[in-house]
Amino acid sequence: MSSEFPSAPSETPNSNENDGDDIGFDRDGHDRPSQTEGVVSDSAENSAAPGSGRPSSSRFRRPRNFVLVILLLLVAAAVGGPGWSYLSSYEDTDDAQVDGHIIAVSSRINGTIVGVYVVDTQPVHEGQLLADIDPADYVVAVEGARAKLSQAQAQVESARADYETALSKVSQDQATNAKAEYDVPRLAILAAKGAARREDYQESLRVAKVARATVDADRASANAALKNIASREAEVKEARAELDQALLNYSYTKITAPMSGVIGKKSVELGQRVQPGESLLAVVPLDDIWVTANFKEDQLRRMQPGQPVNIHVDALGSDFKGYVDGLGSASGERFSLLPPENATGNYVKVVQRIPVKIVLDPIPGGNQVLRPGMNIEATIFTK
Repeated sequence: MSSEFPSAPSETPNSNENDGDDIGFDRDGHDRPSQTEGVVSDSAENSAAPGSGRPSSSRFRRPRNFVLVILLLLVAAAVGGPGWSYLSSYEDTDDAQVDGHIIAVSSRINGTIVGVYVVDTQPVHEGQLLADIDPADYVVAVEGARAKLSQAQAQVESARADYETALSKVSQDQATNAKAEYDVPRLAILAAKGAARREDYQESLRVAKVARATVDADRASANAALKNIASREAEVKEARAELDQALLNYSYTKITAPMSGVIGKKSVELGQRVQPGESLLAVVPLDDIWVTANFKEDQLRRMQPGQPVNIHVDALGSDFKGYVDGLGSASGERFSLLPPENATGNYVKVVQRIPVKIVLDPIPGGNQVLRPGMNIEATIFTK
């Protein structure tokens, strides 16, 4: 059977030959370099060959990375300089609000409201009638004050007449006293010569003395009448002041707008009994508003009055222009109801905020949209 079926050629030499190739031995059993080492060495020789014209990848990559770094640094310097200059040229805050005057309108007298002529959000102009208080009591007070003034004026006229009468009596008594004074020396001479009785001389002395006393008394009465005139004139001034006050109280029965603005916080109603000083409503003038921005204290280093400001209104989504008017006199905490006392207890440093007043540039057509209390984002350009 072995002759009929010759055995196939053994594959062992091939496998041994392959194994010899793998482990680095040739067919004669000598060492030889592996194919991998040959490939690596050939590649290294090719890459290191100076005349090949193909630079190594590592040598090519290093200059390229260095150039990229230099370019990035140049771009950063070109962009960073202006960017830093811009970022340091302004200070901004969102702790800002529109501010303005809120004028509380109150009653200056007591009475009953008989008319209300405005509602909330209604625009009004200066001097416009807002409400009426029942004037009946004040009309009566005016008439009484006028009557008292007329009476005081009449008393002044009477006092002046009494003074004139007193002056006339003084003049009359002075004439009588002059005659009596004249008779005394005349009768004294006649009595000395025996041409007149001694009793007549004594009587002339008595009459002269009485005449002098009468003149003094009448002069005192005239002075009293003059002082009475001054007293009556003071009463006239008092009565005139009472009349003026009564007229003022009567005018207070009509409550008018102190200035133009918009009505808000209205609480007055028809038939309501009001007292002096009781708040009835408020008028907010929209033509005199500004912005109060509360900046941190370390943001104030370069702020000065007159610097331009950009004002972004959250409610409108639009911007307005303005300028810094001045810095607040103290931080908000110092004006609080219970200011902090850092000298007691544990101290924790807290960054304070200082209010900065910003005045808006004139708005074309006047302000129709800004209201006190609106949130603002204020940006002050310090350079």
